[in-house]
Amino acid sequence: MRQYKCLSTPIGELCFIVEGRMVLALHSKKRVKPAGAQRGGAEAEAFEKELQEYLHGSRTSFTFKPALSGSSFKRSVLEEVLKVPYGTTTTYKEIARRLSTTPRSVAAALSSNSILIVVPCHRVISASGWIGGYALGVDAKLFLLNLEKASLL
Repeated sequence: MRQYKCLSTPIGELCFIVEGRMVLALHSKKRVKPAGAQRGGAEAEAFEKELQEYLHGSRTSFTFKPALSGSSFKRSVLEEVLKVPYGTTTTYKEIARRLSTTPRSVAAALSSNSILIVVPCHRVISASGWIGGYALGVDAKLFLLNLEKASLL
């Protein structure tokens, strides 16, 4: 059964949908559509606890796994991003090199990431040190990078 919940966080109101131990969505309220999901439940409570622990600096990974969707290219980009360890950053250029594509294509794929934080696209920055964009805004991206004490290259 899909479960839905919203919560106030240091980077704004976030909503999520989980099903079993899978995260189907984690984004701003306007981007998460709860159709067909029940409000709350045991899995939602468990994921909320993990998310709160992460946002308060006491968790570095999630036991819930992201349910990746989209084109095969987008999924390949998201899978590369999942390999970026907590507290580190990589570049759009490096991911593009690994996938034999362009940094712009990587950025476009990441701009439609619907499972923020769990798929840590905030850890991807420009080779020049510019942090790049983020769906929740640059301040949210900086908050997450600072939380993880990540180097900006």
